[in-house]
Amino acid sequence: MNSNIIFLIIDSFRSDKFFGLKKTSTTPNIDYLIKNGTYFSEAITSSDATILSWSSIYTGRFPFKTGIRSSRFNKLDQDIPTIFDYLTKNNYAFYSFTPTFSETIGLFPNFKNENNIYDFTETLDSGLGDKILSLLSSKKMQSPWFLNIHLLDLHYPLLVPSVFDDEQFGFSKYERIISFIDDWIGKFIKKIDFENTILVVTSDHGTNIRKLKKNKQIFDFEDDGINEIRKKRLTNKIPTVFKPIKDKIFFSIESRKKIQKSTKISNYELTPYEKRSLLSGHYSIDHDLFDEKLRVPLLFYGKNIDKDKIFSKQVRLVDILPTICYLTDISFDYNNSDGKNLLPLKNEEIFQESPAYIESNPLIDKKSNDVIGIRTSKFKYFRDSESQNERIHLFDLSNDYYEEHNIASTNKTKVLEMENILQDFLNNFNKAKPKNDDLTSDEIENELRKMGYV
Repeated sequence: MNSNIIFLIIDSFRSDKFFGLKKTSTTPNIDYLIKNGTYFSEAITSSDATILSWSSIYTGRFPFKTGIRSSRFNKLDQDIPTIFDYLTKNNYAFYSFTPTFSETIGLFPNFKNENNIYDFTETLDSGLGDKILSLLSSKKMQSPWFLNIHLLDLHYPLLVPSVFDDEQFGFSKYERIISFIDDWIGKFIKKIDFENTILVVTSDHGTNIRKLKKNKQIFDFEDDGINEIRKKRLTNKIPTVFKPIKDKIFFSIESRKKIQKSTKISNYELTPYEKRSLLSGHYSIDHDLFDEKLRVPLLFYGKNIDKDKIFSKQVRLVDILPTICYLTDISFDYNNSDGKNLLPLKNEEIFQESPAYIESNPLIDKKSNDVIGIRTSKFKYFRDSESQNERIHLFDLSNDYYEEHNIASTNKTKVLEMENILQDFLNNFNKAKPKNDDLTSDEIENELRKMGYV
């Protein structure tokens, strides 16, 4: 019998807060899964936001090949096969818990559980966790099954359950929520028969954490989650006719907030990494592709998965689909994929890394300065999405872990080399031609506004 699969995406989960010495959360269940599974510590997502990342994860292709975006957001090109198409060949039944905007992009199939869609404000603590536990406990899922779960608890705005709002569970709100999520993961895995189930845990993208300690001084610019949700609900009720005024006020307030924060930290000696973490906003028009947004966890656990394997070479989230097809013994079309199978693990020294294509997600209500680029294990390159000669960034990741020194101006040869790799990705494929549909785009963008993508 084919293995059942649980595919768990924890929105905004950074790799360095999932595993390693840089986390302050309490995560006994995640630690157990890593110890008894296979973990990829250098997994790179294709984009810094959900929809573009989804388009890549579920198709094994880089986002610009899926037709999911043109000048505006569009549905997935119907000719692009997804993980659900491949699993259908082996008679998988599909179940899911995904946020409301997932219905708008044409990526997901019909799921068998009627409660598969939830509002973006619903968390594990407010009912979603019990719904997942109920399904796992019911024993009514039709085997083989694929359970798709996307959690938003770590996504802005951050709401820390009162029981976990204590320093013992993490330094920041973000890390305390990780401790909370870990507690729920423990409840989930107790209900799963791993003799015939594979668990895949990853994230769509990372995020900035706006709290840090420097020389005994604590800087805390994290959001007040409760007030942010109240404001969201209020602004979503404002009639469309007042939208231009609302947008003008909103962006003005965000600009003032950034100035105030800059003034507050101006007298302290902070590194470029620390400054951009604290000053990062959800709605800045100047986009970037630093690793805090791109390095995400990737864990395989369960049936036929090697135990206690930590793999440190660079892999990509486009590699998930071919890997799942390998684990379920499904024939996969590698000629039309950007990903490759990662299992069984080869000797790490001879593993051939592949460059990762990366791109930023555009704002909806305002023109943003978006960037595209390439990441290898040694170098990161990104530049303006519309010009090869603007906003050029190059970082030596081997010697500059926090990407604080842009060396593009003094390394023209390496810039050209990385640009050539980027051009190979952009040019050497039969590009999907997205069909602009204003009604579809409006629907997608309205849902994204509720999530904070303005």
